[in-house]
Amino acid sequence: MMRLSAQDAPSSNGINGNRKQTSSRVAVKVAQGFIFGSSDTLPNGGDYYCFKGIPYAKPPVGKLRFRSPVPIDKFPVSYLDCTKERSNCMGLDVVSREISGSEDGLYLNVYSPKIPVKGQGPSELFPVIVFIHGGGLIGGHADSSMYTPDFLVQDGVVVVTLNYRLGVFGFLCLPDAGIYGNAGLKDQRLALQWVNQNIRQFSGDPNNVTLFGASSGAVAAHYHCLSEESKKYFHKGIMTSGCTFIEFAHCDEPEEKARKMANLLGFNPQSDEEVIDILRKVPARDLFDLQFKVLSKREEKVERVFQIPFLPVIERKSSPDFVITKHPMEILCEPDSIRIPILTGYNNCDGMMMLIDTMKMLDLYNQEPERFIPRTLNIDYFSPEARELGKTVKQFYFNDKPVSRYTLPQIVEVFSDKYIFAYPISVEVWSRYQRKAKLFCYRFCFDGSLNKGKSLLRTTLKGATHIDEVYYVFSSPLLQTNRVPPTDPAYKMRAKMVRMWTNFAKFGDPTPSNNDELLPFKWLPTENIPPYGPTEPKLELLNIGPTIGMVSMPERKRMNFWTEIFRKYNGHIANVRIPTSSFEVNNNV
Repeated sequence: MMRLSAQDAPSSNGINGNRKQTSSRVAVKVAQGFIFGSSDTLPNGGDYYCFKGIPYAKPPVGKLRFRSPVPIDKFPVSYLDCTKERSNCMGLDVVSREISGSEDGLYLNVYSPKIPVKGQGPSELFPVIVFIHGGGLIGGHADSSMYTPDFLVQDGVVVVTLNYRLGVFGFLCLPDAGIYGNAGLKDQRLALQWVNQNIRQFSGDPNNVTLFGASSGAVAAHYHCLSEESKKYFHKGIMTSGCTFIEFAHCDEPEEKARKMANLLGFNPQSDEEVIDILRKVPARDLFDLQFKVLSKREEKVERVFQIPFLPVIERKSSPDFVITKHPMEILCEPDSIRIPILTGYNNCDGMMMLIDTMKMLDLYNQEPERFIPRTLNIDYFSPEARELGKTVKQFYFNDKPVSRYTLPQIVEVFSDKYIFAYPISVEVWSRYQRKAKLFCYRFCFDGSLNKGKSLLRTTLKGATHIDEVYYVFSSPLLQTNRVPPTDPAYKMRAKMVRMWTNFAKFGDPTPSNNDELLPFKWLPTENIPPYGPTEPKLELLNIGPTIGMVSMPERKRMNFWTEIFRKYNGHIANVRIPTSSFEVNNNV
């Protein structure tokens, strides 16, 4: 570790001219050159070290737009100022609908409890958590205003947060033009490679890395857990409120959408190469705005909150740096294909977030009950059959009552189940085929002052909504998470959540010891069942509420309802459309 006084600090202003005048800086040498960060104070009064806005790839602009990220060989200055964040990747706030950020946003942040002394190697190595933020893969960012990992660092881990390309910039796909898709996922993988190369300089252990994603970040993390190329750079996975089996994990009609964008700009390209050439010349913000005009017919009509035109794709095998070339279900059904422990779960009222949009159009769900049908169901949404199925769904949840302000709990249930149903799928397939790696599942239902997803909704409904568990692990100055007194039940819940998450990062088990007074319970992994036959998994998970303990899945009855629907229309219980050419539907899933 090397400290630089203000008068000794290099004169360079860094990549973007950002410079923070501090009395003391901490310098570290990574493979690309020297960077300096700053120290900050942990909740217990100790010090930790922050390095923000570290570039891990060349700006993906000009000819690099839409392409796989290109690593940086060397910083352009002798000492790069990393005392504060730089730009975020251009994205859309799913609540305010405002666009912010720029194309030049591929930066990451490192937070460490200890930095090696200059000229010496690290005296000890800490487990590493790499965090992928949520935001529908079309918004969000990794800034410390939203994700400060001080409690995690205090519990003995190094934390890395990262930005990645979003929306059209991260997920446009035109393989015939050499744009194979998933650039945003490949940004994340390059960040993991950077961590593998450099994290020892921050006292992080490159051989003990946990990839942690929340919401759409969990979707991304799940893709990496299924990718042999990505798994070279991490050893455990945490996926909170998201996985590749939720509705918004796969792109519909990606190539058609890309071509339509060129048409909307007034061009009639004769090849996909021409399409890419046209789209590379459009100003970034104009292109980001334009993408919402290429939604599919159903996306445009139904998905008001999650109108996300570009999402991950299953890549062609000809892609030179693919993330995934098979459907996730196909990979999960390959015996022992995952090989790393996973911690995953859901919130009991995940669908409460849909009230942002649903409250504006309640009567439409009475007029068009097919709006309740998941888009992953193999049915023509605009057919009479879909209308009848929608009526069946509405009857199951609402009986003979109309959708109204008086049936908000039922609205929350039906939309929650679109997310929750992903978990019995994952558990059943994992139980049958992934026998050499542990799967820890949770149900978060704690309703307290750090349920920041719920506080943004300003609702009095009980339960935990989407991303509510995140701010029991991270701090957020913007969301004022530091205003929790020790007498608040959320204060102790945060300590329990942080301990379980860091235990998993350290040991691959969230409750490795029976002697931890903070965690007087045992979180058991999913049990295995025979690969074939009628045996069903127990669907037991850790219920995280006012009391914490193992329970059978409380939503089992509702899950059975959806199981029968998906078996009827998709041929199996998976809420995903799987090409039968690549997956046998008689695999008992």
